[in-house]
Amino acid sequence: MVHALEKIQPLIKPDGCLIDIHPVREAPFIRVHGQHSMLFEGSDPGYDYDEGLHHADDALEEVVRRGLFLVEGKSEFEAVTYASTVAEMREYWAKYGAFDEEPKDDAVIAHQNEIYTRADDLMHSNEGAEISYHERARITRLKPISS
Repeated sequence: MVHALEKIQPLIKPDGCLIDIHPVREAPFIRVHGQHSMLFEGSDPGYDYDEGLHHADDALEEVVRRGLFLVEGKSEFEAVTYASTVAEMREYWAKYGAFDEEPKDDAVIAHQNEIYTRADDLMHSNEGAEISYHERARITRLKPISS
């Protein structure tokens, strides 16, 4: 990632900036909301991209340390994906999940299935319930420093 940041730095216009957005190193969680309350919350046992996020954080720190970029601003926010059924949520993450590059072991898959089964049961027994997937993310605005 450092190499990519080195290559992009001279291509940014003098008044331009680079925006980096990536998840923080904290397991995402699943919530089931009823009409008036939260019915269930469980950590995603499939969270397995801590190492990649560590490399991303290190790369940003490295290019700032080397004087290629200046951090103009940084903030965290919660990215939330909503679905009306567990099947819809699972289908979405199967199709668009960016971090499912390595196969999960049987214990992780079983735990994920257990959480989604519990969520599905709650949704079927609570009319109007909705499932949501919550992931903390960080946005950093970087200004290139001319050499």
